[in-house]
Amino acid sequence: MAGDPFSVSRGTWWRIGVPLVAVALLVAQLAWGNGARREAAAVPRPGECGKGAARQVGEAGESRGMVIGSYGADNLPRMKGRPTFKVRLTVSPGPDRHSLTLTTPLAGAVTVQVHAGRGGGLLAGARGLTARIDEEMYDAGQAPPATGTVRVTEDDFLQLVVELPDTAICPGATMDDLISMDPGGNDAADLTVVTVVLVDRASGLRMEAQSGVV
Repeated sequence: MAGDPFSVSRGTWWRIGVPLVAVALLVAQLAWGNGARREAAAVPRPGECGKGAARQVGEAGESRGMVIGSYGADNLPRMKGRPTFKVRLTVSPGPDRHSLTLTTPLAGAVTVQVHAGRGGGLLAGARGLTARIDEEMYDAGQAPPATGTVRVTEDDFLQLVVELPDTAICPGATMDDLISMDPGGNDAADLTVVTVVLVDRASGLRMEAQSGVV
């Protein structure tokens, strides 16, 4: 009896099917990889690169509930690879309250912008960043829990750290540009201007801080 012209033997399916499955898996892997890279690159940036000078936050000498303690490149936690740009924050209850309660980490609560000095444009920025407990700024064993409720008082400030991802740096700018100053002098106007906005929807808290001369 003649065989079905459209039937395929088990051996033939094995020779044809395995390569097809392998190709399908490779295509899926490449698509996932490209998607992950696109997701990493798609940092929601507050402002257009190279444009828009930093806006001034508050009035000079105004008492605020959050200040920028320091900022710059920091690769000590990793010890390898590229340095990371970190902003260290000190949070107090502010002038209008004696205490406040926050839940850490403050996920997606922070916006950071870095502008060039002397009214220059945006060098880097990102929305939806997370502020975490900055254990390095506490004495050994004194840091609040990384996850949980923290009470901030006039005598017990909260130390936070925010990391700006590499993808937040504008095209054409480098990590060095984010921390650069006039190589020939010590003029504060040449320093980059770092602006941080923290919005904690759970507590209804909104705080701003800024370093540099606007």
